Amino acid sequence: STLPEMFSSQGLNDTNGKIGPFRYRIFDLIQNKEVSGWPGKDPVAFRSWGAFDSSSLVNWQTDTLLEPGENGLFYKVKLNSKFDPAAKTVSVNPEFTKWRYRTPLTKTNGIESSQVIYRNLSYFSDNDGNLVCLDINKLEPVWAYNVGDDSDSTMTLEETADGVFIYHGNTLDKRGSSGKKLCNLRKFNALTGELVWQHDVPVVYESYLNAGLLASPLLGTGELEGMVIFNVCKTTSHAAGTMLALDTKTGKPIWTRAMTAYSWSSPLFIHSDDGNTYGIVCDSAGVMHLFDPKTGEDISTVSIGANCEASPAAFDDMIVVATY
Repeated sequence: STLPEMFSSQGLNDTNGKIGPFRYRIFDLIQNKEVSGWPGKDPVAFRSWGAFDSSSLVNWQTDTLLEPGENGLFYKVKLNSKFDPAAKTVSVNPEFTKWRYRTPLTKTNGIESSQVIYRNLSYFSDNDGNLVCLDINKLEPVWAYNVGDDSDSTMTLEETADGVFIYHGNTLDKRGSSGKKLCNLRKFNALTGELVWQHDVPVVYESYLNAGLLASPLLGTGELEGMVIFNVCKTTSHAAGTMLALDTKTGKPIWTRAMTAYSWSSPLFIHSDDGNTYGIVCDSAGVMHLFDPKTGEDISTVSIGANCEASPAAFDDMIVVATY
């Protein structure tokens, strides 16, 4: 947004046993107070659970917000934002259009992945195994694919001369301990939904904390073009994980490395003054890894003190990271 606004999702409503309401919130950053929002418990939703795990996207040119919810609704919100420079205040008067859906897979109706937008298309996945491509202008589905299980991580989109593609991975959740203990990593044609390739990674089932892909895939650029890195958790034990680089054309492994502690944190690249590109990834043991993206091997590590689930952020020569 070009206005001093902050948009905040809420994933839980329990603060040390104190239960509060689920709410999506919009803040005025000048007054430092909430000026708008809406409840997650919605009478038109198929599900009463009202969390908002997804990060919203705002088109500042149209003053429109898009947000998938764990109640199974997709919100398209005309914000009607106004900034009063004299009073130094922001006001928001939202108008809602809500889209809900069912498929033969639908049981839970929960969307936890943040969406990826390409032109007029929004891509997200849900707890039931639906990967959905939605036309955000018409609020009509373009295609859907059964990815076989819950998926929470944000997908990665790639636009090339050969077409537009998305990279996705699921978790081991609904399949349970008796199902196939695999994390399915996939590349799709983003415009048609056609599966380009699939690479399966064995994982370990745990009832209370999912195994599989909980981090966003990382696409290589420049000298690393043709590579996509996946950070998969709980691959050989409940505590361990695997990070691997796949060939974007074939889906075949370029390198694979063991992680002694599992990780939900999305890796990122940093480009150094020495002309090289380095990788950064954090793990559940509170270790930040500086690694060589050509081999996956660690160059250096540093303790950050506690489990890191969020993505680190890089700015100039600084990395900002939050621990759990």
